[in-house]
Amino acid sequence: MKALQSLTDLFKQHIVDAKNFDSWAEDGAIFCTQGDEIDGFEVEYTAILFVQNASLNPDNLFMHIVSWLNKYDQHRSEKGLAMPSFAVERLDQGRYDIKLKLDIREEYSLVKDEQGDWKQADDRFRCDNQFEAAADEDELGELIYFVGYENDLPCQNSH
Repeated sequence: MKALQSLTDLFKQHIVDAKNFDSWAEDGAIFCTQGDEIDGFEVEYTAILFVQNASLNPDNLFMHIVSWLNKYDQHRSEKGLAMPSFAVERLDQGRYDIKLKLDIREEYSLVKDEQGDWKQADDRFRCDNQFEAAADEDELGELIYFVGYENDLPCQNSH
């Protein structure tokens, strides 16, 4: 569950003191995505992020969540996932208890790997989680448009 780990790392490294933070998954489900040759699956769960007695502005925390979603989960509505929900309790001296809930869906497939843990037929595979950051438009190279016609390449005219 790389998404939950990514959120946990974000909170611990940039947002709150680790001793005031906890994260876990609940209401999880596994969906089979069998292929013709190689199986896979999806997991769907609710990531719970709980910050206790933290001295931070909840709005700043929400901006971190929005930034994470824009980087890792841009197509939530296409996946049928709800927007994050939260509960905030204001404590004394500008401190808060904050509970965030994010519905997550992660895809897994088997990738051929001689060191893999899974054997199917005569091949070994490893379970691969496809969780990754979306491409940053600023890091992409120039988009080149190719325009052409059928049979205009030299190799197509050699028959």
